[in-house]
Amino acid sequence: MDIKTRISELLRLLSKDLFDREAIFETTFLSLFTEQPVYIYGRSGSGKNIIARRAIQMFRDINVLSFAKRYQEIPKNLENYQIVFFQGFDSKNPLCHNFVNIIIQEKAARSLIMTSKERPEASLTDAGIADQVLFILTLPETFSVESLQKLLKENVNINNNIIVPADLQITKEEQIEWLNKIQKVELSDDSLKMIAQIAGCCNENQIYVSIQKWIAFSLIIKAIAFFNGRDQTNITDTFFLGTPIWIRKVQNESITSCFKNSLSVWLHNKIPLLANLDDSLVELQQEVEHAIHANGDVYETILFNNIECIQYTITIAGESIPLYAPASFIGTNQEFNPYNELKQKEKRVICNFMGDNVCRISIDSSAKKTGLRASTNASAGKTFEPFAKLPARVLRINDEEKIKKNKVQLEELKQKLISTVEKNASAMIEFKELYKDVKTNKNNLFLNKDYFIFLQEAIQKQFTKISEQIQVLKSLQEALQKKQ
Repeated sequence: MDIKTRISELLRLLSKDLFDREAIFETTFLSLFTEQPVYIYGRSGSGKNIIARRAIQMFRDINVLSFAKRYQEIPKNLENYQIVFFQGFDSKNPLCHNFVNIIIQEKAARSLIMTSKERPEASLTDAGIADQVLFILTLPETFSVESLQKLLKENVNINNNIIVPADLQITKEEQIEWLNKIQKVELSDDSLKMIAQIAGCCNENQIYVSIQKWIAFSLIIKAIAFFNGRDQTNITDTFFLGTPIWIRKVQNESITSCFKNSLSVWLHNKIPLLANLDDSLVELQQEVEHAIHANGDVYETILFNNIECIQYTITIAGESIPLYAPASFIGTNQEFNPYNELKQKEKRVICNFMGDNVCRISIDSSAKKTGLRASTNASAGKTFEPFAKLPARVLRINDEEKIKKNKVQLEELKQKLISTVEKNASAMIEFKELYKDVKTNKNNLFLNKDYFIFLQEAIQKQFTKISEQIQVLKSLQEALQKKQ
């Protein structure tokens, strides 16, 4: 039996009838295996001790030092114990948190697991070990309706002992061997980028994460890859970072809320075309419309803000205001904000050349009385009113050089459209392959299904978006073909 099959069967057996707590059990499993301190918080009867005891059962012939409500003296032979289990950790008991500090600081045992009904942010801080306990797992206070119905209908007794066949349990020798192999698993660029995204989110939300915790997280990521039969991690191995494993409730909310956004950022960086997909399409539509309506006339323009512009002067509330409309909008039906004298887009004015060379100017209704420069009009209003129609000044009609230039630009635009369609088609192939790659992880061990579905849907959504863009681009090509 290979390792993946064996661990899969072990997880299936030990997580049986845990009802909505399987993911927490799996994280406990990984924490104990990789020898990371773990704290399981939950109200009385939430199942925290059942999860802890079952996770311990994954090992064969293991020495466990257990404490319940009574704490004895610290044994002298701590190194003989692989796991120390505090059931009902009490931060107010000096002997209790002193013992835990010794275990963590001296690394006297390989693994430490604590269960408690004390909230972790208070309990671990009072005990002085908030930064040393790397995994904080919070059990839900309720059962889903489906789980509750199953529990009652099948008369399940979750307190029943699970008998684990010895050939499934992990020996101390196997744990040491596998941990050595896990250390050699390579962290992929995708995994590192997701870690960087979450680290950035922690920094933005002022969440302190020690270097020891990042190292522990990377070890868990490697362990997930190893148990799935890979020697390199991938994006799905990082999904547990977006689950409630952080010490404070507000931290969990911050990290989990930004994790999906981090996945979206990763996806956009994975396919660079996505970065300006909408903007590039709008720009191309504008260029095509401009090319279709282009004539041989030469207009009076000036170079303003490094852009060829047509200057207009309008008078508002007795004040003369210069505006600069980019000449590239002539002949289009695109609405745009002109530049003002400060070389900024004037948000209180909207222009439109109406498919010709006459510019229709609308202004913010609130600026009609006070003028555009008034501080009370610092931001654009909700209502714009037609104000003027101003023609561009024609210098030469049917200029031969301009006609030649238009033809050159038309051919260049045709090639640009061809190139853009090819790039989009290439991106669609990349998305198709990416979807296949992600899909291969569908039956992975320790896979967070919610994030898996979210990523698949995000890829499908972008695939559809690019497909729709290709159709728009082809319609633009057909429109240009008619302009001969």
